Amino acid sequence: MISKSLKRIAFGLLITILVVLAFATVIEKLNGTEFVSTNIYGSWWFVVLWIAFGISSFAYIIVRSAYKQKPSFCLHCSLGIILIGALVTYLTAERGYIHLRQGKPLNEYVTEDGMTKKALPFEVKLVLFEIEYHGESDKPSDFMSFLRVDGEMCKVSMNKIYTKDNYRLYQLSYDSDEMGTVLLVNHDPWGIGITYTGYILLALSMLWILWIRIGWKGLTAMLIPIACLWYYISQINPMTPILRTPMLAVHVSIIIFSYILFLIITVLAIIGVSSSKQNEKMYQWSQQMLYPALFALAAGIFIGAVWANISWGRYWGWDAKETWALITFLVYSIPLHKKSFPAFQQPFKYHCFCIFAFLTILMTFLGVSFLLGGIHSYV
Repeated sequence: MISKSLKRIAFGLLITILVVLAFATVIEKLNGTEFVSTNIYGSWWFVVLWIAFGISSFAYIIVRSAYKQKPSFCLHCSLGIILIGALVTYLTAERGYIHLRQGKPLNEYVTEDGMTKKALPFEVKLVLFEIEYHGESDKPSDFMSFLRVDGEMCKVSMNKIYTKDNYRLYQLSYDSDEMGTVLLVNHDPWGIGITYTGYILLALSMLWILWIRIGWKGLTAMLIPIACLWYYISQINPMTPILRTPMLAVHVSIIIFSYILFLIITVLAIIGVSSSKQNEKMYQWSQQMLYPALFALAAGIFIGAVWANISWGRYWGWDAKETWALITFLVYSIPLHKKSFPAFQQPFKYHCFCIFAFLTILMTFLGVSFLLGGIHSYV
């Protein structure tokens, strides 16, 4: 009885989170990023919702003795650690901006809300600011601030940060006369380390589960199409400074590979629903592909999070593309819990779910760019 109640609570909260996230992206389109950041993503009730989901999920795992399945338990623990890291960042991290003019040192920054000044434990002076242009065009390919920090020379540019005393400086923008620069200041001594620990444990857990389900030969076979996609994307020379990094090819190739697998799963589902003779066979094939598809998506998401932390000073910003990628991950993770939902042991119902779930892929890949926009939209 306790197990059933915890299941209802945990998965009920999951459905609630999915609905909130989906509606939040629409509200952001209608009312702006600041509104949704303040009233949803940054609100106390949204944080409580995630805490309640994490606690109820962990309690359900304990009551069901699911901790005996070590690979799965490690994976769920890694997700819990990531949530804890996010909570620590939410409660303790400090962010702000520092506007430097060439030759004028500063030892304070303005908080993100623009209302308060806070002291830095060191002095920063802009020695030189430079812009590199893309070929012979007037479009910047990179912009760089050469700084003197407590007597030490350093450079901050797009995709290159500087860290001192747990303060991280990021290149944000610059003055029109090219004699000044604006740097993002991020002080998060605890949250990032906890979150990255969760990422590492997640990667190990996913490899462990894939090794059990598809073996090393299956893992090696996955690397071939990913490597081909990586090579193709790495040949692209984007003009946007933030995209001029090797992490672009890694992040995008893994995400696209996952989308291809999800497309194949959807095709198998359509065949399974249309033909009773092929139903069971399509079910078995789809089940084999679901784990690598979902884990590739997870890997792509969290590689993107690391890239965002390096480039933008935060590993998760609730951009519409990020949010819908998370929705997709959570939706496709549901049929993995066949013991909790026996309906997914029935091929026809499983196939119907996979067809429905593919709508989240379409929304993430196309819908966000054409309907919602955001920092990941390039149309």
